[in-house]
Order: sequence, then C-alpha cells, then structure tokens
Amino acid sequence: MKQWQKIVGVIALGAIGIYELLLWAFAITDWEDTPLYNFMNNLSVALWINYFIALALFICLWRKGGKR
Repeated sequence: MKQWQKIVGVIALGAIGIYELLLWAFAITDWEDTPLYNFMNNLSVALWINYFIALALFICLWRKGGKR
C-alpha cells in the first residue's frame, strides 16, 4: 500500500469507529424492553461485526504491502 492509502485508511476507520461509538452511546435509553430497542441493539451488533471485518481486511492489506 502507498503511504497516502495507509493514512486515509487509518483516518477513515478511526472516524467510522468514533461514529459507531457515538451511535451506540446515544441509543442507550430507559426503554430497553421495546421492539425498537431490540432492533437497534441487533443493528449495533451487526455494525460492530462489519467494522471489525473491515479492520481485519485493512490490516491484511497493510501487511501485504507491495508484495504481488
């Protein structure tokens, strides 16, 4: 990977991580037994799984470097 691709990737993954943390923090309320809360909780779990998969793929690309 080129240097600018690494920088953009780290910034993008950092911004997405912060955004997901904020979404998760603001979704916690006192109406935890409603169907909407369950939906938001499941969506949050799916977002975190997607984030960690993207992070793992980025790390694999980073390690691969210029090897072809």
